Amino acid sequence: MMKRVFALILAGALSVSLFAGCGGNKEPAAEGSTPAASGEASEGGEGAAPAGEIVFWTQDTAPWKGWFDPAIEAFQQQNPDIKVKVEYFPQFADKLTQAYAAGQQPDVAQTWQGITHWAKAGKLDPVPDSVYSKEDMQAKFYEGALKNKEFEGQYYCIPAEINVESPGLLVNMDLLEKMGKTLPDGWVENNGPKSWDELLSFAKELTVKSGDTITQSGLAYAYAQWEAMFVSLIWQNGGDYRDEANSVVHFNTPEAKKAAEFMLKYANPADPDVICDIGASRYELFIQGTAAMVMGAPWYAGSLATDAPDMNYQYFNMPAMVEGSDPYCMATGGWGYIVSAESKNKPAAWEFVKQMTTPEQIGSWALGVGSLAAHKEANADLEYDPNVGSVEKALAVSKDILQYGNEDGAYTLDSSQLIYTIVRQQLQQMVETGDIDTALATMEMEGNDMIETNLNR
Repeated sequence: MMKRVFALILAGALSVSLFAGCGGNKEPAAEGSTPAASGEASEGGEGAAPAGEIVFWTQDTAPWKGWFDPAIEAFQQQNPDIKVKVEYFPQFADKLTQAYAAGQQPDVAQTWQGITHWAKAGKLDPVPDSVYSKEDMQAKFYEGALKNKEFEGQYYCIPAEINVESPGLLVNMDLLEKMGKTLPDGWVENNGPKSWDELLSFAKELTVKSGDTITQSGLAYAYAQWEAMFVSLIWQNGGDYRDEANSVVHFNTPEAKKAAEFMLKYANPADPDVICDIGASRYELFIQGTAAMVMGAPWYAGSLATDAPDMNYQYFNMPAMVEGSDPYCMATGGWGYIVSAESKNKPAAWEFVKQMTTPEQIGSWALGVGSLAAHKEANADLEYDPNVGSVEKALAVSKDILQYGNEDGAYTLDSSQLIYTIVRQQLQQMVETGDIDTALATMEMEGNDMIETNLNR
């Protein structure tokens, strides 16, 4: 069986200006590799760990619990004087945001988003030199993972991943076989289709309609991370909603209108090019077997191991959706570790974070949940069969698109709210009303109101 091997850290040098605030509300990734042994020497010095009890929060999904339970147990065996109380929350995004607003945050938390608004408000403890100095952070972590973890020259979060949204293409090979279809020539060898027109043509072959109802999407892309598709299309059309120099955003633009029109066109049952059911999330359609292909991200591959372990699928990179453009996508600092400024036991909290962010631990966690590791030394060989979809393949082939990743606007002080609340809500409203102009004007107005509030807070 032909196999290919790549390093887990896939980008030799990222030319991004930055991500994610990780695409805030991720669909869960899947169980993966066993955590590396905790307690190994790490950057920031050695010595006896401090004593005390700390509370650690993260999200309640099978892959997260499957990784953190043994990782924390190993940490406590190595550090018997530190008691870690871990709490998992199913609606973690809301829980953490509400806790920080109420001053009831835990000692340590994982966070998926940019942290500049919390840092500005004085709610976070800065990363101490004993864990990572500023120079260490810049030398050991990819630039793309750091932009939204820093405020006024100080880092307040140690990133575990570079989060990318919507640059991947997953194909349900079981459905193709059932339909008597095969992958187009060159997709396996080239890690995906060479153009949007080629992808669209195949997606139309795989779309099934009953009257005006889509019963099988050829390519599902609607809802759940499609705000990332929207901003990617703005970039691919030659525009940019970000205006850091003037501390504003621009969505009421010709490029943004083209992006919105593109998204509505291929989900309109009356359009001859329709390929997507707009009634449910794309990941849900793929899991249900009512979408032959789905636009996703590397962590979609991780999720399938839990949600559809028997599915035979393939993973590729999306081509540029706009002819003549590079395949720009959203890529930013995603999941990472923060310590509350109100923690009663900061030494123990930072000792825990230090050992969770060694290259070994970050590499193990990233592979376990299907993320791209943020630490340059978090290397692990990824052996995979190019003819079969897997977490290993998803991480390996994603190296080709990271150079086109853009961060989502750390200067706004809350890019997660901008993209995953304001933009998401207006896109959903746009689907209901078909009114693109109002949606764009509203997301620009609300985005700039948010920025002004954040800067003057």
